[in-house]
Amino acid sequence: MKRILVPTDFSEQAESALNIAAEIAKKGNIELILLHVVEIPGTQPSFNVTGEASSTYGDGMEGVFVMKMLERGKQKLSELSNSAILEGVNLKTELKAGNAYYNISSIVNELEPDLIVMGTSGSTGAEELLIGSNAEKVVRNAKCPVLTLKEKISLEKINNVVFASALKHDDLGIIKSLKQILELSNAKIHLLKVNTPNNFESTSSMHTKMDEYMHKNGLDADKHIYNASNEEEGILEFSKENNVDLIAMGTHGRKGLMHLLSGSIAEDVVNHSKRPVLTFKIAD
Repeated sequence: MKRILVPTDFSEQAESALNIAAEIAKKGNIELILLHVVEIPGTQPSFNVTGEASSTYGDGMEGVFVMKMLERGKQKLSELSNSAILEGVNLKTELKAGNAYYNISSIVNELEPDLIVMGTSGSTGAEELLIGSNAEKVVRNAKCPVLTLKEKISLEKINNVVFASALKHDDLGIIKSLKQILELSNAKIHLLKVNTPNNFESTSSMHTKMDEYMHKNGLDADKHIYNASNEEEGILEFSKENNVDLIAMGTHGRKGLMHLLSGSIAEDVVNHSKRPVLTFKIAD
C-alpha cells in the first residue's frame, strides 16, 4: 500500500476516519492525502481553487462568499495538518471547490489511492432513496478498497472482522486486499454466509462450499452461517450479536438501471451499520 485518501468536512465522523487512516499510514510509511471540498450551492461540479474565485462568481457578494469559504477551508486544513495525530505522517493536502463527490472521484482518478477512508453519518428516508450519501457513491464507484466509519476506532481495537461473502470464486482479489489491510491489526477473520429464504441451502452443503472456498483462496477463518430474511439484515444482526469490530464485503458497484432494480447490499450496510465497513470492488 502506497497511498491513502481521506476526504474531510471536519466533522466528528471525518475526524474518526482521519485517526485510523493516520494509524495505518504510520505503520507502513504510507502517503496520506487529506482532501477538503468546499461545497458551494449552484456551482459547476468543480473549479480550480488556485484561480480567482471572484472572477468565476463575479465581483459581488457571491465572489466574496466563495473566497471566504476557500480561506476558511485552507485554514482548517492547515490546522488539521499540524495536529498531533498527523505527526510523523507523510502528508499531502488538497483543497477543492464544487461538488464533493465529483471532486473525490477526480482525486481518485488522478492519484489512484490504494485505500479510501471516509466518515459517514448515513442517510435516511427520501434522502437515502433519491441520492444516498457521498460515502455510498464512493463505495459504489471506487476501484480501490473503501473503509467507512461513523465512530472512532483504533487498529488495536479491531480484533474480530466478519467477511460476508457469497462464496464466489472471483473473490481472490478481495481476499488479498483484506489480508494486506488486516496484517496491520492482527485481527481474526470470520467468514459469514447469510442463508436467505430465496437462496436457501442446507447447513452441510454450505459448510462444504465454505471449506472449498477457504482452501482455494488460502483463507484461514472461522465459519459462520446465519439465517435471515435478507443479506443486509443477516450481516448487521450477526455483527451485533457477535460484537464484530469491522465488517468486510465485496460490492459489484452496479450503476444506472441495475442499481435502481437490485440496489446494493454493500451500500445498505455502509449506510446502516454502526460498525466500520470495508468494501472491495468485485469485477462483473
